[in-house]
Amino acid sequence: MAVYIPGRPGGASDSDSDEDYGFYEKPPKNYYQHQLQNEKKKLEMDIQDAIINGNLREVQEIVTTRLNNNVNDRLDSGWSALMHACFHAQDNIVKYLLEQGADPNYRCDSMTPIMSTCSNSSASNEAIYNIVTDLIDKGCKLNCIDNYGQTPLMKAIGCGRVAVVQKLLDLNVNIEVRDLQGWTAIFWAAHHNQPEILELLIARGARMTEVDKYNRTPLLLAELHEYDNIMEILKKHLQIPEKHEEHTYVDLSTWHDFYPGIKKEKRPDYKSEIPHLLYGMNLENYTTTIMKTGMDLRTFLLLEEKDMIDLGIKLPYERMRLKSGLRSFHIRNWKISAVVGMAANKAQNFSMLGYLTALGSHLHQIYVLEATLQYTLREYKRIQEEIKFEPPDSPMREQLNNVAQKLFMNIEKIRKASDRVKIVLKKVADNNPKPADLIREKTLQDIVAGYITEAVLVASVGLLVYHAKYLFSSVVKK
Repeated sequence: MAVYIPGRPGGASDSDSDEDYGFYEKPPKNYYQHQLQNEKKKLEMDIQDAIINGNLREVQEIVTTRLNNNVNDRLDSGWSALMHACFHAQDNIVKYLLEQGADPNYRCDSMTPIMSTCSNSSASNEAIYNIVTDLIDKGCKLNCIDNYGQTPLMKAIGCGRVAVVQKLLDLNVNIEVRDLQGWTAIFWAAHHNQPEILELLIARGARMTEVDKYNRTPLLLAELHEYDNIMEILKKHLQIPEKHEEHTYVDLSTWHDFYPGIKKEKRPDYKSEIPHLLYGMNLENYTTTIMKTGMDLRTFLLLEEKDMIDLGIKLPYERMRLKSGLRSFHIRNWKISAVVGMAANKAQNFSMLGYLTALGSHLHQIYVLEATLQYTLREYKRIQEEIKFEPPDSPMREQLNNVAQKLFMNIEKIRKASDRVKIVLKKVADNNPKPADLIREKTLQDIVAGYITEAVLVASVGLLVYHAKYLFSSVVKK
């Protein structure tokens, strides 16, 4: 029985493309729509050229004849004629469009006319101020934000428009709005080196100790850019005294100085590393304060909020920066190759100095591992306490459990790394004598014990020789 296989429409070949299968004719292109798009593009280009050239008469003609007096018509890019006029800072054209009913709160791509105006950094201050004034008179919104969280005030600050900033502040705009990187208006003034605007913001009560998403303050931004005038203003209002440079010199004369306390069989403190860590956290101004307490490195690495306050770190953003720095220190990854050291190179011959350096390095690693383990256990316990108060089906409980599991894994990694270090230390200690300056003069007890050991050894050797001689004689006789 023949099986019917559906084929192509009549007249079609198997070698023809499947592209047009099902159609006997291709649908005609919509040439009218294509032409309409070209006309919209040309319209926008014409009105934009007229605005850029400041040709008010040509703009009026286009609005009348080609836009049919609809000044809010959305052009091909999505912008309106008013948006273009504001961006190019043509104040006469802006005034005309607003009189014709242009929407001062027209929005496209999260931009509004006043945002477009304040983004212009090349036009004259007078033109920008006039446009902002006209837009405000027509009721434009001032506390709006774009896709980056930026407000008209921030954009005006970035372009250094002092008069515009003053006008916006007089209208009580929100100066504490944050953009996507956590910057408020005062951050913008510090970053763009605008001392006059900075003074205006501070006079309005702008908060100076806030931190952005990277734990930076306005003062830190100014320091990074080396803006002396901005730093001076912020320090004056924060009442931060001028710090005097104090240099701490560490005299390393013997190998004991690298591992202080080891000669007296005490734990080393490694306190000389604290200034370097503070410098890396941009908190070197607290070096003298912390070093005067005499705390060791372990105590520093385990500082908590209350300890920081007791040390005199009063500003919240500085405590946050210190906590963030300590957390970054503790959560870094440990590599076995970095911990094992010379155990990975068994064939290599090491000098006594090499062994000594390796021992000291491993001792330091164990010291830090212990502090990190203590920190991790503390955070683990804290999370466990928080989990107790969460309902069984709470998403927060699941998140906390996941974090706790990660901490537990970190504890296990630290334990393994610590065990590897101890193995290497034991091998090095068993196979090498003590350094010469650790060899002490023998006491009377040591001398007597030595004589007794020597006597026992001589007697044992004599007895062994006697038995060997007797055994040899017996063999010869046989």
